[in-house]
Amino acid sequence: MKLETEIDNIKQLISHAQNIAIVGHHNPDGDCIGCCVAVSAWLESKGKAVSIYADGDIPEKFSYLPRVKEFNQHTEIEHFDLLIVLDLSDVERLGVWKDLPAKSDKIIVIDHHVKPAFKQADILIDLPQYASCGEIIFELFELLKVKLSFEMATALYTSIICDTGCFLFSNTTSNTHRVAEALMSKHKIDIEGINFKNFRAYDRRNIPVVTYVLKNMEFEFGGRLSISVLPYKVVKKWNLNYESRHGLFKYATDANGVIGSIFITELAKGEFNVSLRSLGNIDVAKIAQKLNGGGHRNASGATYKGSLKTLKQILIAEFAKVID
Repeated sequence: MKLETEIDNIKQLISHAQNIAIVGHHNPDGDCIGCCVAVSAWLESKGKAVSIYADGDIPEKFSYLPRVKEFNQHTEIEHFDLLIVLDLSDVERLGVWKDLPAKSDKIIVIDHHVKPAFKQADILIDLPQYASCGEIIFELFELLKVKLSFEMATALYTSIICDTGCFLFSNTTSNTHRVAEALMSKHKIDIEGINFKNFRAYDRRNIPVVTYVLKNMEFEFGGRLSISVLPYKVVKKWNLNYESRHGLFKYATDANGVIGSIFITELAKGEFNVSLRSLGNIDVAKIAQKLNGGGHRNASGATYKGSLKTLKQILIAEFAKVID
C-alpha cells in the first residue's frame, strides 16, 4: 500500500491516540533502531506518551542516539491506543513483545521487507522497493510536513546507512541518495562520526575471533561461495553476543571473487543462526525461505535446528542453482 493513499488514515489514528507503543524486530539493527528513535521523537513533540520496544540488546555503537536508553523500559505490557510496528511485517519477529498487538486498539505497520504477514494491522505499509525503512519514514514525514529535528535527522541517516552498507549495497537507489542529501542539508549531522562507528570501528577483543573466521573459511564453486561457521564452543569461549557476531559477516562476503556467502553461528547445540549475503542478482531471500527465514534479496537469514552437515548440504545445493 502506498503512503499517499493511507496518509489521511495514519494522521487520524495518530491524532486520536495518546498512549502509543513503538516496536521493532528482535535483535534490532540500525535501520530498526533509527526508525524507532525518529518516530518516537516526533510523537513526543506532539505531546504523545510513547513507549519503545525491541527484543534484544541495543548495540553499544548506537549510543550516540540518546533515546536508545528508552528501549524496553516498560516491561509490563499495558494497554495502548496505538501500536506502530517498524521495519518488520511478521508478528513472529516481535520476539518477547509478540503480545503487544493484542494489547493495542489500533496497529500501523511500516516495513520494506517482502511478503508482509501482519494480519492484525489496521494500516499496512509495505514498500520493498525502498532500501531501508528509514527512507519510508522520511517520506512519511515529508507528507505530514514534519519539521525534522537534529535528533530525527541523525536517526534516519543511521537507518539508511545501516541498511545500504553506507551506500555500497545494490539496494541503494537515487532516492536513497536524495533522502541522505535532504537529511544532511537540514542539519549538520556528524557524518564522519556516525560512519566510523558503524563501519570502521572494531573491538580489539574480537581480533582472535576474526582470526578464527579467516583461518577457517571454506570456499565452493571456484571461490564464488564462502562458508564460515562459528561452532558453539567458539561462541561460548569468547562470549559472542549478537553485536560482536554481526560484525564478522563482512569477512565472509568481502573476499575477492566471492558473490555469495554463508555465515553459520551455532547458538546452542544443534541450533543455528544462518546469515546469507550476495552480490548482484543472486536472491538469498529465496534461499532463506527454504529454511523458513527471509529478508532482502542480497541479505537474508534464518534459524535452523538439526545437524550442521545437513544444513551446509541444503545451503550449498540451493546456491548451486543460482551461483552461475
